[in-house]
Amino acid sequence: MEEYNKNKQVGWNEAEEQNVHQETAWHPDDFQVNYDAHTGQPIHNTLQVIPRKEKKKGGFRRFIKKPAVIAVASSVVTCALCLSVFSMAVMPSMNQSSAYESLVASQQQAVQMNNSGTQGTTETLASKNDLLVQATGAELTIAEINEKAGPTVVSIINKASVSSNNYLQQQTVEVSSGSGVIITEDGYIVTNNHVIEGASELQVTTIGGQTFTATVVGADEQTDLAVIKVDSDEALPYAEFGDSSELQVGDLAVAIGNPLRQELAGTVTAGIISAINRTLVIDGKQMTMLQTDAAINPGNSGGALLNNRGQLIGINTAKSQGYDIEGLGFAIPINEAKPIIESIMENGYVTGRPVIGLLGQTVTAEMARVNGIPEGVYVSYVYSLSAAERAGIQVGDVIVQCEGQDVETIDDINKIRDEHNPGDQITMTVDRSGQRIDLTLTLQEDSPELQQQQAEEEEKRQQEAQSGQQQEQQPSIFDWFPWFQW
Repeated sequence: MEEYNKNKQVGWNEAEEQNVHQETAWHPDDFQVNYDAHTGQPIHNTLQVIPRKEKKKGGFRRFIKKPAVIAVASSVVTCALCLSVFSMAVMPSMNQSSAYESLVASQQQAVQMNNSGTQGTTETLASKNDLLVQATGAELTIAEINEKAGPTVVSIINKASVSSNNYLQQQTVEVSSGSGVIITEDGYIVTNNHVIEGASELQVTTIGGQTFTATVVGADEQTDLAVIKVDSDEALPYAEFGDSSELQVGDLAVAIGNPLRQELAGTVTAGIISAINRTLVIDGKQMTMLQTDAAINPGNSGGALLNNRGQLIGINTAKSQGYDIEGLGFAIPINEAKPIIESIMENGYVTGRPVIGLLGQTVTAEMARVNGIPEGVYVSYVYSLSAAERAGIQVGDVIVQCEGQDVETIDDINKIRDEHNPGDQITMTVDRSGQRIDLTLTLQEDSPELQQQQAEEEEKRQQEAQSGQQQEQQPSIFDWFPWFQW
């Protein structure tokens, strides 16, 4: 500027000014000075920096970048993922539970519509529990099995009347205890016959502490099963039946019962199915059993054996005892027990079971050689008015054939008999004093009345034997044989 003022003073003209501008080099920090074309006065223009006009961005992008919007979007996505996992993992079981509840509701409605007399007895247990099996299927832990089935197992106290010390008064005392399983909500309970046998009073206690006096609906000595009933003001929890035919060796087996005494009620033990279709003879009766290594002790009889779905697959019955025996427990398969239970509930006894009506003893080869008689079944007693008596079978006869098949044991005859129905005729060949005779026998139906009649007759026979009044039918050569009723 000083140079400019100096030049102006000496008469700086426009032509010279142009030459100066042409010779002067611009520097990065110089400002351009313009002059007024008329007055020649400098015009001081400041350098204006005009900002670059930015393009206006879309509103949606600015919106989604807001922290609140991001938080909400994240929450929605998280919830959607959680719902997807929930639907895949939990919904199938909820649908299964809904199906189960629907089936149970339909069953209860059917029972109410068809109920006449005793509630629930008109609909078979098999059809009820087949539906229940279809509605379930998930494997459970042992704790879940106990939670599901534990409340259905009860304690049974067998009380009997005995004479006091002065023989003039009767008092009721506890004789034995066992277990049972509630099988209907109106109080039907299945147990073992030997648990309730000879009782004058039965006391039932639930795991929740409820106590009832039970009545005997019916019992079957042959299968060692019995059904009793309690009356409750409210519906009772009951067991879900499984299918014992589906079992395999190695499957989980859970036993629930009341071992030894009432204080140990609800004891849970677990093991595996050790064998299936195990044939045993217990108290002179041949039975087909499930074998398990789940601990079964006295008092567990009549309790529940359960599968991995908490379903009833067996009625605990026996344990092999001995100081060096462990892990040998047995249960009646539920498929074998179902028809027995249903028949008892509907009729009070097992219908359609044939009976011959005599007592017999197996004649071994050694016995036959010593006594000069053939091997077979020696007839030691014939009940009055029985099928055997009407067919002409006598004490002292040796049954050697039944339906044309050789028989050596009582079990051989029982198997042939059980293939027939009451009213059927079978042919027996007997040896009578060395002579073979064919006899036609019409099978009778076993019933409580017939059993009572035979029990009274047997009791009378034993009393007479004890008093020295031996009946003519009592053989002398086989007094030392154990006898079996069949």
